[in-house]
Amino acid sequence: MKSSVVCERTYHTHRDGEVHPVPVRWRIPVPDPRGGWSCEYEIEWPQREVRIARAYGVDSVQALYLALQNVAAELYTARPAVFLFEPDDILHLPTAGLDDFEAARTKGRP
Repeated sequence: MKSSVVCERTYHTHRDGEVHPVPVRWRIPVPDPRGGWSCEYEIEWPQREVRIARAYGVDSVQALYLALQNVAAELYTARPAVFLFEPDDILHLPTAGLDDFEAARTKGRP
């Protein structure tokens, strides 16, 4: 059974000359039967199957944080590029270890 959505955001991408939404949802972290916690997330790509994955952590905070980072890595490396409001803008996701992606996409803007 899926847990409830804890947060969601709609990003965008250009495809075939049009802007398409890319909804992302993070679910409430839940205890993992093997120990620790897991946090499911999903990305609704246009013209692809929904991507559903999990991040695992020692507690609920780490599981959610890692799920946010996993989505950041996937969105920053997506082709065509994904954006929040305007092309090349900041996605406003944790990018620890992904700082080069953030700087490259935003041309170094804070």
